[in-house]
Amino acid sequence: MSDPVIIAGGGPAGLMLAHELGLWGVDSIVLERLDSRSGRSVGQAVNTTAVELLDQRGLLEGLHEHTTPVQGTHFSLLWLDMTPLEGRHQPALLLAQEYLEAELERQALKRGADVRYGHALAGYAQDESGVSVTVREGERTYELRGSYLVGADGENSLVRELAGIPFPGSGPASCGLVADVEIDFQDLPEIHRGARFCPVGGLYSSVPVSPGVTRVITAEFDTALPGPSLEPTGAELRGSVERLNETPFPDVPVRWIRRYGGPSRVAETYQDERVFLVGDAAHTFYPLAGLRMNLVLQDAVNLGWKLAADVLGWAPADLLDTYTAERRPQGLRAAGATDTQLALIHPVEKVAPVRALVTELLKFPDANRYLLELSTGLDVSYAPECAAAPVGRRLPHVALATGAGASSVASMLHSGRGVFLDMTGGEGAADPVAAWADRVERVVAEPVAEIGASAVLVRPDGHVAWAGEPGDASLRPVLEQWFGTVRG
Repeated sequence: MSDPVIIAGGGPAGLMLAHELGLWGVDSIVLERLDSRSGRSVGQAVNTTAVELLDQRGLLEGLHEHTTPVQGTHFSLLWLDMTPLEGRHQPALLLAQEYLEAELERQALKRGADVRYGHALAGYAQDESGVSVTVREGERTYELRGSYLVGADGENSLVRELAGIPFPGSGPASCGLVADVEIDFQDLPEIHRGARFCPVGGLYSSVPVSPGVTRVITAEFDTALPGPSLEPTGAELRGSVERLNETPFPDVPVRWIRRYGGPSRVAETYQDERVFLVGDAAHTFYPLAGLRMNLVLQDAVNLGWKLAADVLGWAPADLLDTYTAERRPQGLRAAGATDTQLALIHPVEKVAPVRALVTELLKFPDANRYLLELSTGLDVSYAPECAAAPVGRRLPHVALATGAGASSVASMLHSGRGVFLDMTGGEGAADPVAAWADRVERVVAEPVAEIGASAVLVRPDGHVAWAGEPGDASLRPVLEQWFGTVRG
């Protein structure tokens, strides 16, 4: 029996990672310093790729009652034409982060995770065989032994600090407020409903959380965050909203309020030997169009199966190295995309003509599609140089017709295993992945025009590793690259 993977942080990144490990039967211990989930987060939506990541694990079913479809997506509050995604991808959803965290925790526990609230990582030491972690619970401390330690402990990550990993920043200073206020969304004046770029320079957003409760988020720029000793107030929130929307906000009770902000930051590496970073511990930037949550979930899904492969003993020698190699460039790209959007918002006296020009450019289908894929994370690719599509990309979330009946790209990935999708319809043909049956499942389906290949090898995170004809000799080396060497 291997030592468990120890995860510091019980937010979306840590819980999603615990769920991924549980799919492979790998034990995990999640250490969350808070005594319970606070329900106080900026997150209020998940974009197309995040929705599809949840769907490919069957996690949307328990969330439907808390979701509302989003009718579009934007780049710097310039709304994009969604037509290129219709019939191929899921719509974005309004989904408050507290509901997502609750469902991820429920599913992680179901798969054997040990989630410990009120238990905080205090230190660690690693060696060739594992990591020894010191944990503080109230007045007592105790020791844990793990195979790996993962820092999912947010932008002020202690794991990152103890590992000595630099966390450089870029982009404009900002100060934002997020609060739940006691007023029904429909009772707000129209100017205070929904998301908008504010002509005075800044961003405003409001969404319904529950009957009689609305979540309000503001962002103002060239304003540094005050020190932690200065608590935010309802009056501060109303003042911020009035400056942005140039209209008074109702003086209603505030259930909770907190500040957020600061520059975009990306860690210089996501790994220090047996220590990894995921989510906001690895990168942080202003939350726009659900891209931040998208990145958090993609980190966890990318790392989970790779850690499991190593713990279970079949990982190729350099598999864990691919985590930083694949995910850090995406962190840099997402941070750059966010900084670009903020540069189109402030300073307002300079950005108006640029916003007008970008609005004109969005009338060109290629420009619209480029920003649409960038804003939703659908442009993420792990393809080797010169590889042809769909290698490296995620498959469209489309229906499949199999011998067992109707299926879909999402449902074939529910188990968290790799998938060899044979779309020649050849049920009687030899199974080219039979020797990898414990880690790759074979699905035979009718041809699918949207996929554009006869067969694809899909990694557990949903990205295509290979495409070609089922009998191609090029398949085996790719299987060995991602799923290890086997006999046969």
